Amino acid sequence: MFKISPCLICIFFIFSNVLASEPTFDYTYKFILKKDERASVQIKEIGYEDKVQNFDFYWTLFDNTNIIVHSKFRKYPRQFVMSLRRNLDWVTQTLIPDYTNPHIDRARLILEFSGYNKGLATFTVYIEDKESRLMVEFLDPRKKALQNPPQNNQVVPMINFNEPQVKPLTNKENNNSN
Repeated sequence: MFKISPCLICIFFIFSNVLASEPTFDYTYKFILKKDERASVQIKEIGYEDKVQNFDFYWTLFDNTNIIVHSKFRKYPRQFVMSLRRNLDWVTQTLIPDYTNPHIDRARLILEFSGYNKGLATFTVYIEDKESRLMVEFLDPRKKALQNPPQNNQVVPMINFNEPQVKPLTNKENNNSN
């Protein structure tokens, strides 16, 4: 039988701890939100400061472990079911697209559901930006009320189902003449 020496095991664990490192985040912020209270993260790409983009989010429903979160970034709405159970408590949003080297070039936002207590949900926002290409501002509704939603995040228009949505292919006059 093959026997592994204790020295090799020690060396393996030492090198595995050295090579494994925790991720570092350039920005971190904790939001404490009531139901339907909106929070926002204002993001400007350096070199394009005139184009402000916002990551907006709020939560609507919580049961014992799960929470429904709505978000919007670049006019694209999303809905998440997050949970306090392991590895279901966070979602990610790419802020700057991956170009040549996806793991180094990427700038992303991680939204973590940290906890719930007496009608208040706690979310932690982490922003990873290894190339330092972003300027970030956290707009907390508890510190400063959000006046108007950002102009680049528009509301999706409602569909009126009482009106016909498409024109008929044939006219009634053509059917009566035949």
